[in-house]
Amino acid sequence: MKRLLSPLLLALFLSGCAAGPHGRAVYVLVDTSGSYIHAVPKAARIIRYLLGTLEPGDTIAVARITSLSFTNKDRVAAITLSHRPAQADAEKRAMAARITSFVKTMAHRPGTAYTDISGALLEAAYFLRGIPVPTKEIIVISDMRQDLPPGALRHIALPLNGVSVFAVNVIKSRGENMNPARYLARMHKWDARIAKGGGRFIIVHQVSRLPALLRAS
Repeated sequence: MKRLLSPLLLALFLSGCAAGPHGRAVYVLVDTSGSYIHAVPKAARIIRYLLGTLEPGDTIAVARITSLSFTNKDRVAAITLSHRPAQADAEKRAMAARITSFVKTMAHRPGTAYTDISGALLEAAYFLRGIPVPTKEIIVISDMRQDLPPGALRHIALPLNGVSVFAVNVIKSRGENMNPARYLARMHKWDARIAKGGGRFIIVHQVSRLPALLRAS
């Protein structure tokens, strides 16, 4: 005769089922174009903060935005943290060391001639699609000014269903300071394109606001 689950065990089982899957995957895109490469050290500080917010089992990847970015060759590092807390902490430290090395390398390189933000978003989107977690975020550390090389086509839809895209440290041009409508129009285009792909676009006007915005996403 089969034994019935006790009321306590049954409640725990049902609550576990209701909770559903959990976990988080974050893909960080760092603009390394000539107009933005000076901001890479600030990007490193943001990445280190993000590492501190991750839990065992979460995933993080970091990649450069270059002239042609729809490639995993521009990925600096990627890891799914161990479910063991001590091992996950060690992996975070190793990732932080790789980011420090990345910053030092970029300090001695010229920025890329073009800025393929669409290709980088597409690469990030396909990476995240393969990770079965409910919370997926792309952090874009860039001025969000796309400048594609001749012949590059980026009209393809971005598969961002359920993904929150945060634009951090968006530096305005002098012309946009003179005419804010230009800046607003540029941000609206990104908002519309990301929304068309099923994602949410959030502009982080102050880096200090990023923690609260991530918690609310």
